[in-house]
Amino acid sequence: MIELAVVILIIFTIAAMAVLQLVPSLQTARSDNAMRMVMSQFRQAREYSIDNRRYEQITFTTVGGLAQIVITQKNSLTPGAGGDAVMSTVYVPLPMQYAMISGMPNTPDGFSNSSAISYEIEGTTTSPTGNEYFQSDGELIDSVTNSPIDGTIFLGVAGNKASARAVTVMGSTGRLRGWKSMGGGATPAAAWVQF
Repeated sequence: MIELAVVILIIFTIAAMAVLQLVPSLQTARSDNAMRMVMSQFRQAREYSIDNRRYEQITFTTVGGLAQIVITQKNSLTPGAGGDAVMSTVYVPLPMQYAMISGMPNTPDGFSNSSAISYEIEGTTTSPTGNEYFQSDGELIDSVTNSPIDGTIFLGVAGNKASARAVTVMGSTGRLRGWKSMGGGATPAAAWVQF
């Protein structure tokens, strides 16, 4: 009976060690999945705009505590094309949110980082005045000035530097880059590495 108890204790100890090793991997996988989802939706909106020859608006909002991404085909901007149509609505899985994690620097692309979802008119530090639209040539533009805009979407779990992710988009080409947090404490310093 004692031998059986020792074997069970060893099994529980090994299982506990395995769980402790898996938790950080699961958190990393969730963070990476959220970043991939944002990148996928940017790509989808750009493809819709090119394929359908329409403006596609992409919006990032928080609804009921969930980070939401909506792609809307702006048919109303094309004479005779009808009303606007929602093409896609997806939610970023919890616990990830649109968030700038304290202590994380701006991404190496250096686009605006004034908030978790921030854009600037390409080549300037001026914020766009309208919405973000992909047009039929694949550019991401400001709906008011028609100027290409660059942007950054920051994701993470509050207080967890290891969960920090970012997606940058270059307006004139629609090029995307994913960024992953490297370093969570004072040593090594918090930094971004391209995903």
